[in-house]
Amino acid sequence: MGSHRVGVEIDAAHSSYERLVEPVLEGAGLLSPPEPARYLAHIVLDYPLTWAIPRLEKCNSLVRARTLVMTQATHPVYLDCIASYHVAGVVTSTDEPAILSGVYAAASAQKTYQWKSGLTYMELRVTRSLLQGLDTRTVARQLSISAKTVNAHVSNVLGKLGYESRAQLVARLLGSFAVNQGGDSGSNNHCTGT
Repeated sequence: MGSHRVGVEIDAAHSSYERLVEPVLEGAGLLSPPEPARYLAHIVLDYPLTWAIPRLEKCNSLVRARTLVMTQATHPVYLDCIASYHVAGVVTSTDEPAILSGVYAAASAQKTYQWKSGLTYMELRVTRSLLQGLDTRTVARQLSISAKTVNAHVSNVLGKLGYESRAQLVARLLGSFAVNQGGDSGSNNHCTGT
């Protein structure tokens, strides 16, 4: 699959975030291919942190399979939470080779992500909900499990990671990266209606 056959669509909270990835994509000839793209990769820019979570929830499984998420986060649990949406890959914004290989993998719906945290899929789903600020009752309703089961998953996550509270867990996952830069809510939603 040559670069002239791969195209990209970028989903970002604000158009200024697209500049973070455009030089890498332009250098590989992916932003303006000489002929129509046969394979399309969907790139979701996770800026500000956690912005990708509700976007990925709106995407169907076919779109997510062709999605590469670019984030500034480095915590293994956070990366696994994003990958648990069954996307093609999750890369940090500073890893240019990973971005390019991730785009080609996403364009052909190949998963490249290697799990890092040791948490189960349900523990990751519960953790994603905590990152969104949801309470136990809402998480239970969304995941069709009891509140007691939600609390058991939270307890398991805290025990595995050595944290003492939900607040400490969320603070560590978001770290110093949780800075909302403002901007619009993302008018170019590539997942709606797909």
